Amino acid sequence: MFIHNRIYEKAENDSKNLIIKDVRIGLGYTIVELDNGFCGLSYSFVKELNAKTCTALEYAGSLIGRKAHYLLEKIFSYNLLDSTLALATANAILNKEENSVDYDIINHIDSTKSVVMIGYFAPLIPIIEKKAKHFVICERNPKGDSLPDYAEYFELKKCDIAVVSATTLINKTIDNILDISEAETFAILGPSCPMDKEIFSSTKVTHLCGSFVTDAQKAKTIISEGGGTQKLKAATKKGCVLCQS
Repeated sequence: MFIHNRIYEKAENDSKNLIIKDVRIGLGYTIVELDNGFCGLSYSFVKELNAKTCTALEYAGSLIGRKAHYLLEKIFSYNLLDSTLALATANAILNKEENSVDYDIINHIDSTKSVVMIGYFAPLIPIIEKKAKHFVICERNPKGDSLPDYAEYFELKKCDIAVVSATTLINKTIDNILDISEAETFAILGPSCPMDKEIFSSTKVTHLCGSFVTDAQKAKTIISEGGGTQKLKAATKKGCVLCQS
């Protein structure tokens, strides 16, 4: 079963009993707030939307007051904005702070480890470069010394640790990445990450490193004003779920 199917199945029942309270689609992130007070985040693929008109979302203006299931079921869409909204909704339902531990995947890296990063986590790059034996970045839109994304087919077969962006859940590349990887440690990282280990049972995923929204109003304001991961630190708290503990 594909990972997006698993996410849907895990959140489906709750989504039918929860109401969408607010939605903000920012330049960096999207946030969905539900009527139980919980919020979920997901990355906004703004550059890849390719909208035909200035309206990026045909159902804009009709979301607030609907059942959360309306957005969750869009996780099967190939439209990246649909998928973003669905994952943010799932995260609002699934991500519970009491299930996480205080753990930083960086602490797992040392001079004996080879690391592959899928996606571009700029603040982590200099830290990993100093700690790891070998380090490469595979990125769809390569920056600096990073490799193109197709290099992952080779690099993931010879690394000890894979640090993978949770955006791979939005564009549905995660399943292929998991199939390719031979890493002992496989961490999915970023605010888009659903931190529910049941979804990733019987997979190679070892760590789910995401974020909980601690201040809904502040998070919505930051996202509405174009803020990204660094700005959202003021309204979120990092968490980690160990999948193979």
